[in-house]
Amino acid sequence: MKMKHYLLITTLFMATLLSCSKSDDPVTPDTTNLLLRKWTFSEVSVKTDAKTYKIPADGATFFGEDNTVTFNKDNTYSTVEAGKTVNAGTWKLSNSNKTLTLTDIDKITTDMTVNTLTSTNIELATASVSMAKANPSPEELNIAFVAGFLLYSTDKAYGGTVDFTKEPEPKSLQVLLKGKAL
Repeated sequence: MKMKHYLLITTLFMATLLSCSKSDDPVTPDTTNLLLRKWTFSEVSVKTDAKTYKIPADGATFFGEDNTVTFNKDNTYSTVEAGKTVNAGTWKLSNSNKTLTLTDIDKITTDMTVNTLTSTNIELATASVSMAKANPSPEELNIAFVAGFLLYSTDKAYGGTVDFTKEPEPKSLQVLLKGKAL
C-alpha cells in the first residue's frame, strides 16, 4: 500500500512538473511607453493599388533630424520642421494599440496603423484612400493630398525619376512611414 501511495504521489508530482512550461505568450512591451519619444522619419513611400513608390530623401521635406514628431505623456504631439513647430495636437492608441489617431489643432483626425513599434523603430501606414470616392472625408482628402504631393516629387516631368505617363493610373493611395527614435 505504501508503494502505491508513493507511486501516486510521484506520478502527480512529475505530472505537475511536466505541465509547467514557459509561457508561449510573447511579452509585449507597453506600446504607450515605446511611443513616448522624439521620432524622425527615415523612409516615406506611397503605395497605390498597383505599386509602391519610395520617396527619395531629397523629395520629402520631412526627412532629417531637424524634422521630428514628438509624442508626449499627456497625449499631445508636436511636429517640428527646420526647428519650428508646424503642427501640434493630441494622440491616442486604440484597437489593441494597433491604431494611432492624431487630431491636429483644426480637429482633423488621421488614423494610422502601427505596423512596427520598438524603442528604436516605428512604421506607420495611413488608411488606403479610394480615388473614386465621391465624398471623401477631411482625413481622406489630407492623405490623398500628401500622397499626391509625394508622387509629384518623384515625377520625371518635374525632376524626379518616375515617368508617370508609363505608370498605371492609381485607384487608391496610402502613405507609409518608417522612422527612428532620436
